[in-house]
Amino acid sequence: MGGFNEIGQAGVNQLGGVFVNGRPLPDGVRKRIVELAIMGVRPCDISRQLLVSHGCVSKILTRFYETGSIRPGSIGGSKTKVRV
Repeated sequence: MGGFNEIGQAGVNQLGGVFVNGRPLPDGVRKRIVELAIMGVRPCDISRQLLVSHGCVSKILTRFYETGSIRPGSIGGSKTKVRV
């Protein structure tokens, strides 16, 4: 790992989980994070169990609690202009 692929820089986090820099976690992993949190599992335990950084787990859960969505935010680009 640690090499480039067609999407971006791939790597291994401190917990041994594989990630692609700059890309969101797959929806299945995001869904599992929320499911575990709803079951009462602490974010630090979710992090260790799924090999995802604690910061990533926290960010996904914060977004879920605030918006009800597990979808990642948009990546790059400019905001669309609203014409009146």
